[in-house]
Order: sequence, then C-alpha cells, then structure tokens
Amino acid sequence: MTFKNILFCVLFLPLLIGCSQEQSTGLRSAEVKALDESMLPDERWQLSKATIEVSFCRDRVNESLLGSKSELRGWRLSGESTAFPPYRKEGLKALAKLFEEADILLWQIEGNVSAQRYHIVKPSGDSRGSVADAVFPAVVTLSSIPEVCYVAVDDSEY
Repeated sequence: MTFKNILFCVLFLPLLIGCSQEQSTGLRSAEVKALDESMLPDERWQLSKATIEVSFCRDRVNESLLGSKSELRGWRLSGESTAFPPYRKEGLKALAKLFEEADILLWQIEGNVSAQRYHIVKPSGDSRGSVADAVFPAVVTLSSIPEVCYVAVDDSEY
C-alpha cells in the first residue's frame, strides 16, 4: 500500500463511517414512523400483552407524543401520514433514538403530557425469542437510558 492510499484511507474513513451511521439512523426513523402509523396487531408483528409506560426527561418530547387512544386510532385509520399532527415528528425522533440505542420497537397506545403507554413490538419471524420474554429486559434497558426518566410495566393483561 502506498503512502497516498494510506493517507486517503485515514482522511476519508471517518466520513464513510459517519455516512453509514446516518443511513442506519434514517432507516430506523423510517421504520419507527411506519410502525407508528400502523394499525397493529397483524400477522407481520408480535405485540406484547404487557404495557410499558415511558416518560422522557424533556416535557417537550412527552408533549410531542400526545394522543388519546381514540386520536391515535383515528390518525392511523386515515392511512395518511398527514393525519398525524406535525409536532409528533419530534417524539418519533426520540423513539427512533431509543430504537437505535436499545433495539426496542415501541407501538404507542396513548400519551399524555407526562408519559406514554406502549406495547413492545417484534417482527413475527424474530429468532431472538418471544415478545413476552422481551418486556422486562426492555424495561431494564430503557431505565438505563439518560433521556428516559421513568419506566413502568402494567402486566395486568399478561
């Protein structure tokens, strides 16, 4: 390898790594957005029976994920991305970051100014075990993320 090739690698490798991370985050964001707009469950997804309550440390993120059960259902039934309020984009960005950091997909049931309620979702063919087995490890993982101030499980439907 010549000096020129080594110099090229040293200078452009960080750029290439940065681009691949950005693309990954973009894919995760698109997946979170598509899931958020979906009516679940269906045959492509496993959905936890237990509900996880999550509160972000920033009120602004909590407020961007506002939505009663009926509002969320109405937005999702419309089949249009534009049916969701524009402020929701910031909340979805926070959920995509959680997905990037913890590999946990969350489907929102409802949300108020202080917390949101979610089911954990996995693809049907996921070989890493059932979604029921993922609930409590997800709570532990979410609890360790600095942007999340509160996590609880309602397993009364478990």
